[in-house]
Amino acid sequence: MRPRRRGAPSGSRSQTVPARSRVTVRRGPPAPRLATLAAALRQSRDALGTLQSELDALLSALRNPGAGVDPAAAERLRNAARAAGLAFDGLTR
Repeated sequence: MRPRRRGAPSGSRSQTVPARSRVTVRRGPPAPRLATLAAALRQSRDALGTLQSELDALLSALRNPGAGVDPAAAERLRNAARAAGLAFDGLTR
């Protein structure tokens, strides 16, 4: 059976913690970065949804040998991929 600890030992453990390592609680309005991050996450989710729908449409056209592929599909896919890339770039700022 382990002996009980009785209070904090005196000595080096009772030193104060430097101010920069203390956890602080922000008061007031939320940081603008959080609002920007939320908007960037929504934008990236929408861009990925658009990219997925373009890929699904292209895949279904390729699976159907009788149907022709829309010539504008490549440009729409390129634009969707570019938008997704820009949305992800917005997350890293």
